[in-house]
Amino acid sequence: MNSIFFLIALGIAIWFWQDTLRAREVATSRSRNYCKEMHLQFLDESVALMSLKPGRGLSGNFAFHRYYHFEFSLDGHNRFSGTTYLIGHYVQSIQLDHPDGIIIEQKKV
Repeated sequence: MNSIFFLIALGIAIWFWQDTLRAREVATSRSRNYCKEMHLQFLDESVALMSLKPGRGLSGNFAFHRYYHFEFSLDGHNRFSGTTYLIGHYVQSIQLDHPDGIIIEQKKV
């Protein structure tokens, strides 16, 4: 009986790990592409998870809400912050803390 619970817990842990890796790939890819569209440099080629919360997706089903932090530069000399917000594996918004003012791109629902 203990082995069954162990296998179930192991399966859930593996699923969560794979889900987290996929969400990070989506956040990295979309953040990089958005910086490219805005003619900015996406620094370090990565994002960092800032927040993970359970919630509901757009269809009402369970989904994780994740906030990822990344950094970008205008010319390679300064670093500025950005945030990508995902519900499940779908990007809801990207915010750039640009020195001329905050830039926010939101998904149209």
